[in-house]
Amino acid sequence: MAIVKANYTRQGRAAKASARYIQNRPGKDGARTLRTLFTADGKRERAEVYDMIDQAAKGSYFFRFVISPDPAREDSDKNLRLRELTEKTIQSLEACFRQPLQWVATIHADHAEHRHIHAIVIMPERLNKQDFQLLRGAATEEALEQRRQLDLAREQRERSQAQREGLGLEVSSW
Repeated sequence: MAIVKANYTRQGRAAKASARYIQNRPGKDGARTLRTLFTADGKRERAEVYDMIDQAAKGSYFFRFVISPDPAREDSDKNLRLRELTEKTIQSLEACFRQPLQWVATIHADHAEHRHIHAIVIMPERLNKQDFQLLRGAATEEALEQRRQLDLAREQRERSQAQREGLGLEVSSW
């Protein structure tokens, strides 16, 4: 099951600090790292993210999410498409609130054993327990679906390889 952690601020200044952090958090051994910020529409520069935060409606909540697929059951081969996972998870939130949401995210795959996503989502109101359950469910569902598809593709490649090598998978009868 994917883990979704969250907290929020109502201050644009703190949301901007979060944007800096998710983009620049040091990698392993404290190495300086600059990560790509993205939205559903593609890559974003930090200045664009700051503008998005500055233009948020008065009274907005700036939620900071960490979405972590299960490293054993979902992202065991470290090959899930985390950007797609992020988009699907946030789409579930947009469907729940029946409106598009502004957000930015980045992938952290360099400083911890488990790959994860940091996202900042501008919300019109606080999330409740059911909203978090929805997010966790959507992230888990997408991660498991990607895992199924990736495993199926791997199995098909392995069968094809075995057939090419003349090892056929069928048992011949005498």
